[in-house]
Amino acid sequence: MSEFEAFEAKLTQALEQQPVVVVPETFAARVRAALPAQPVRRQRMSARRVTGVVGASVLVVALCWLAPHAAPSFSSLAFDMELLLLAELAGVAMWLGSRRV
Repeated sequence: MSEFEAFEAKLTQALEQQPVVVVPETFAARVRAALPAQPVRRQRMSARRVTGVVGASVLVVALCWLAPHAAPSFSSLAFDMELLLLAELAGVAMWLGSRRV
């Protein structure tokens, strides 16, 4: 083995060694003790979420009001209205389920 190959082997071995990290068991407790006490804040519902919940509630009430009048036929206006309200309710549910609200 040449001198260059021996050097390359030692260099590769040194680069492939993983460093040994030792964290004391009391480290997390010391960090937590050093932090200032933070007051517990109650998060308020955003206006968008309140609007979505109110809208969904109105849609559910409208669906319950329409249900006795809807005959399962596409020529029935009440049935068509019920399908439209169901689609709107699904849209509101998707909107409320998104992370941005």
